[in-house]
Amino acid sequence: MIKSALIFGGAGGIGTACAKKLKELKYKVMIADLRQPSGELADYYIAADVTYEIDIKRALAAAQDQFGLIGAVINSQGIYVVGAAEKTALSDWEQMIAINLKSVFMVCKNVVPIMRRQKSGYIINLASMAGLRALPGEAAYCASKFGVVGLSEALFEELKDTGVRITAVCPSSVDTPLLHRALRLTEAEREKVLQPEDVAAIVADLICSPPRVLRRIVPIEIAHPLNKLERKREKK
Repeated sequence: MIKSALIFGGAGGIGTACAKKLKELKYKVMIADLRQPSGELADYYIAADVTYEIDIKRALAAAQDQFGLIGAVINSQGIYVVGAAEKTALSDWEQMIAINLKSVFMVCKNVVPIMRRQKSGYIINLASMAGLRALPGEAAYCASKFGVVGLSEALFEELKDTGVRITAVCPSSVDTPLLHRALRLTEAEREKVLQPEDVAAIVADLICSPPRVLRRIVPIEIAHPLNKLERKREKK
């Protein structure tokens, strides 16, 4: 097993939790993000704007230089803007697609040839339950995450029998700054939604699973429905 990971968008939210979990498992971790991670979160950091393919290529080249072989790449970058379709600004739509979907495609496009040559490697695309089940008030977000799931499924079929694995991880609501800014959760609501470390534990289990184990989609639901959250989304 190659114990190295490159995390795009790893300076916050689920990406940070994944970095912490993999460090616990003795992985070498590189974070590619516009923000510099705090403390000892990663072994290496490279500034990267995922909307630019040149930055993605630089990050992958840096990971190869530092690791030799890339064990895993995690696409955890993303933004979350709620609003009914007719109220969604075109600029918000374009930014959401650029960061949530186009950047994931560009990472996959550039890392797949590397992992094919290695005959190993794991790509984790952090999608969402909103990529499996449409929600009112999230037209743009759902479109971006459905796209990530579709991309991941297509690559799953393309990469069979190559030694390269890919999974779309689809969590429900997660207690991250993105969710807070969009929905302003109460403390009681925050306790009911998934925590970043919950998702990170599942991501780590996938990466550490035997090469014979293939998972194309992994949904992660919350134990207690939050109907109030759904109403908040609808009002946007």
